[in-house]
Amino acid sequence: MKFLTRASTALTLTVALTPVTAAPKEAYPAEELESFAAARHEPLRPYYKALYAGGERNSVLNLSRLGLAAMEVGQWSDAERAFDAALLRIESVYAKNKQAEAARSLWHKESNKDWKGEPYERAMAYYYRGLLYLRAGDYNNARASFKGAEFQDTVSEAEEFQSDFALMNYLMGWSTMCAGDNGSADFDAAIAAEKGLSAPAKDDNVLMIAELGHGPVKARAPSQKEKLVFQPAEGYPETGAIFTLAPAKGSPRKLDGRVASSVYYQATTRGGRAMDGILNGKAEFKNTTGAIGNAAMRAGLQQGGEAGMYMAAAGAIFSLFSSAAKIDADIRQWDSLPDSVALSTAKADGPFTATVNYISANGTIDLPPTGMMQATKGKCSIVWTRARTALTTPDTPGDDARVRAAVARKKDAIAKDRLFRSSMISTFAPVQ
Repeated sequence: MKFLTRASTALTLTVALTPVTAAPKEAYPAEELESFAAARHEPLRPYYKALYAGGERNSVLNLSRLGLAAMEVGQWSDAERAFDAALLRIESVYAKNKQAEAARSLWHKESNKDWKGEPYERAMAYYYRGLLYLRAGDYNNARASFKGAEFQDTVSEAEEFQSDFALMNYLMGWSTMCAGDNGSADFDAAIAAEKGLSAPAKDDNVLMIAELGHGPVKARAPSQKEKLVFQPAEGYPETGAIFTLAPAKGSPRKLDGRVASSVYYQATTRGGRAMDGILNGKAEFKNTTGAIGNAAMRAGLQQGGEAGMYMAAAGAIFSLFSSAAKIDADIRQWDSLPDSVALSTAKADGPFTATVNYISANGTIDLPPTGMMQATKGKCSIVWTRARTALTTPDTPGDDARVRAAVARKKDAIAKDRLFRSSMISTFAPVQ
């Protein structure tokens, strides 16, 4: 009976150490949320509300979705500021320095993490920022952004891999060329990763980009809920793009867009190797802890006596923790990403108009128009558009309401969100 008393005490202590918190109070007045969104471009207001309400935990995801939506509706300043704020937060954990590596080690152990995205999602945030730099004619920063995208493709929570994101290599080469330098090494790297690509002709000065389809869908494995898997999106027929470049003087030219990269491929591979899915740190911890717990119980029961019973009790507690450590995979996702990106280059001697037609296995298809970005700065021009709108539901996709509520009760999260909302008011303050 002495053992039972002590074991019960240990289990009671374990339960007692579990924090019990009251229901969260309202994080901010409703009029504060409305005021934050009111001055924004009307189609973007729901995204600003989602950003403000979502707090720091969902900030990178909400900023990225806002940034892409802003690009589609031509709100370039909003897009630039949104992606800058997102990249700042990504680099606090994923950067090539010891501070970020240390932060990543701690962040990896958290059960309810602030969203930073999978490698392909982080890479795409840098990609869009790079496109905005191309629009502004800031070719050195554009190259740095695409280089950052390439790096993000190589690093996950606990591992690093070989880069194979051909699109980013190609855009690094284009940025270098537009800056007046030789981008051949980057083009060679892109072609090595994606055989269908070819380097631009020497005199090409127009880059045309069309994004196709819907990006990968995150899901939990049916038999192992803590395992993250990726599924291809459905419901879109387009597989390619044909660009038409019509100069102010002369005949229009049609150019085939070549798929530079598949975002779904990037999501489902690491360094070119196919993945079955991702087990987060907690799921791996569970396996180790479960093995320790089961072994301790067996050893304790075999040993017998009071010491053996204590060992068995310790094993039972480890197994209890192990079961508790099984958390569902985080399926928050950037839902407005494309499935693939097609591009082409051409020469234009003066002003031009660009259009795009999308094709499927059955020929040309009609799609509702989305926004187009077109700009000429220095020696180069950029054209960018999408087959599918980025103006989807403003709510954070895949967010778990129970997890969100649990995090909202924590004092440190409340304080962090207060600082976050203050910083967003400053970040998106009207430009005087």
